[in-house]
Amino acid sequence: MKKRVSILLFFILSGFLYVSAQKDLVREDFFDAEFFLAEEDYSEALFSFQKVYNAGFQDNSNINYRIGVCYLNIPGQKEKAIPYLEKASTNVSENYKEGSYNEVFAPADALLYLGNAYRIDNQLDKAIESYNAFINSAVKPSPADIEYANQQIESCNRAKLAIKNPSPIFKENMGKRFNTSLNNFQGVLAGDENSMAFMTAQKFYDAAFFVKKINGNWSNPINITPQIESDGNQYVSSLSFDGSQLFLVRINNFDGDILVSDYSMGRWNPSRSLGKNINTKFFESHASISPDGKTLFFTSNRTGGSGGMDIYSSSLSESGDWSTPVNLGTSINTPLNEETPFICADGKTLYFSSQGHSTIGGYDVFFSELQDNKSWSAPQALPYPINTTDDELFFFPDNQQKGGYLTLYDASGFGEGDLYYIKVLPQDETVAAVQPVIETPVVETPLVEEVVAEVVPEKKPVVEEVVAVAEPKAPSFKYFIKPVFFGFDSYSLTETAKEKLDELAKALNDYPLLSLEVRGYTDALGDYAYNQMLSEKRAKAVNDYLIAKGISTDRLKLKGFSESENIAINNFPDGKDALEGRKFNRRVEFRILELGGALLLIEEVPVPEQLKAN
Repeated sequence: MKKRVSILLFFILSGFLYVSAQKDLVREDFFDAEFFLAEEDYSEALFSFQKVYNAGFQDNSNINYRIGVCYLNIPGQKEKAIPYLEKASTNVSENYKEGSYNEVFAPADALLYLGNAYRIDNQLDKAIESYNAFINSAVKPSPADIEYANQQIESCNRAKLAIKNPSPIFKENMGKRFNTSLNNFQGVLAGDENSMAFMTAQKFYDAAFFVKKINGNWSNPINITPQIESDGNQYVSSLSFDGSQLFLVRINNFDGDILVSDYSMGRWNPSRSLGKNINTKFFESHASISPDGKTLFFTSNRTGGSGGMDIYSSSLSESGDWSTPVNLGTSINTPLNEETPFICADGKTLYFSSQGHSTIGGYDVFFSELQDNKSWSAPQALPYPINTTDDELFFFPDNQQKGGYLTLYDASGFGEGDLYYIKVLPQDETVAAVQPVIETPVVETPLVEEVVAEVVPEKKPVVEEVVAVAEPKAPSFKYFIKPVFFGFDSYSLTETAKEKLDELAKALNDYPLLSLEVRGYTDALGDYAYNQMLSEKRAKAVNDYLIAKGISTDRLKLKGFSESENIAINNFPDGKDALEGRKFNRRVEFRILELGGALLLIEEVPVPEQLKAN
């Protein structure tokens, strides 16, 4: 009898331990998801939230709310947010605690986001109903949120009229030469329309591509990411009129700076900053240069604007410096966001996207003309269906202002997002069918460069020849070593961490003399001794992963630092838990012991200013 009781107790205890371990894994997934959401990495956050959802949280309003927010920020998948936000909206609370694993309610914002999801899906009556429910909810919204919801109701009413009276348009997919199976976006042309730059997502980074016309035909696009010395975080913004300068935006977590690269000797030079008058501690997100190269139009959320992102202009002095920027004023800028301005070939017509003018939902594309008295005309919106109830950003107008280039998320395309040319047709013309241009497939070769060699025969037109060049050899490519982050009380590697370590393993394999110190850290919860053990386990997890990739153990030195070098706050001054800060402390960083001829950059942990430790 005693034996039977012992066996029964064993199984009960085993079951209890198994359930406890499962709960710990779910908790870890939740905090991973919250971390990625704070980083605005919505795809990774969605992946982790869905793991929590499938672990028995299908009826949890907070998890449904978070999944809905993720979908709303992933182009091409926004309509998937609706069922999750519908469920979340039935159970809102004014006592909602953001970032809490034990939270079962959703905030009133779920109703606002549900309205946005309905609007994007053209369920406009439902959208208006949801916006009104948000305005009248027991959880009283702020005046700014109420104003925003009322603006969205007005947008829905405008959208109803626009959808009933669509303009005929022509849309053409730019084809396989420009569009891959992944996301392709931010296409811009030089003024002569003989060269083009654009972005294409790769497996581990976003790549900048450049292509030229030779004898009237587009050559194969060139991955210029190594040439401009981008770490996968520089994004095409605009080309100068003659195609000799490429303006880019470098994004480092919560900061954006405008850079420029010069084209010479058949290649692009490393990008450089435009200086302190243009780049500030605030976010500069886009730039477009005038045809004469003397005026820069750019966006920034610096202080002193109308609100959110505003459009500014700056002039180039004879000394080569940019002047103090001037806000374009309230005829262009609104209390909401203005983005992606492009100045046309005439030097006076400005196209831009806005949330604050009379839109039919989200960002719409508008244009305005500079008047003789230097004021800007009242912005006019492009018609439906160029503007839709979703966001239209980065519309690049052609030289004749008959149409423009835009990324569309269309099921008939080649990838997640494709580059299209789109224009409005005269009312008596038939709407052209949307068909991808069929071209000979171009083999994708990430980080392989091709150099355009210019040949100028005597008394003959310039002839350009595309010459293939092998992938850049050491030390021409600079590797970017990034910290990896961990879930609460965990030393398990996330998929994002593994991707970063795959890149690190490649650098270590390319440079056999390179050696590193692997440094593990924790947040300040728990006692110091336990955290010391945890920090060592995190360093060992990274070490073991790299060894499995073929890296010799004598090239890696492990150290654990417990909670002794926290870079972010663990608690706010009032003693409340700083959840967002602690996420940055749960990390492994790297220190170079022997460079071995490698070109490396070590990424600093991107702690927001308000969360930095003293």
